[in-house]
Amino acid sequence: MAAPLIAALRTRIDLKESLLHTAQELAHRASIYGVVRVSYSYLALKCHCSRRTIIRHIQRLIDLKLIQKSVIWIKGHFCEVNTYTFVLAWEKRAPIQGSDKTTRTLPPPREEEKTLGIREELDNQKKGIRFLTPGTDLWCKVSDEIARLARLLGEQA
Repeated sequence: MAAPLIAALRTRIDLKESLLHTAQELAHRASIYGVVRVSYSYLALKCHCSRRTIIRHIQRLIDLKLIQKSVIWIKGHFCEVNTYTFVLAWEKRAPIQGSDKTTRTLPPPREEEKTLGIREELDNQKKGIRFLTPGTDLWCKVSDEIARLARLLGEQA
């Protein structure tokens, strides 16, 4: 989900250097709905700056109307969770994978299944009969198949 959000952020000319970096770090952690839950301390660690700088960056992104902040307060003044929601418009469709140039040069997929040659089939049957008990129905069927394949190749079973 990060790619469309980051692409939308890169088109903004009012975001410079570290503020853009902070917005991109938020976008990397965004859900498919553009919602992020992250602490100031963790974001400061990821952006290589102080916690206070991150608080300023978040406030600046809110002032630019790129994100909205909602806070869940528990027990008076204790802040449990900061949730940020991206409000800028971004392309919500999945990006097209691959390149048009490479798809034209690739051969079309083969429809038929690959079949073994008679020699390979005979060798496989001979390997498989070793695990069967002589005299059982399956052993008889496999030995008949070995004989049939050997006749096709002009060999003795």
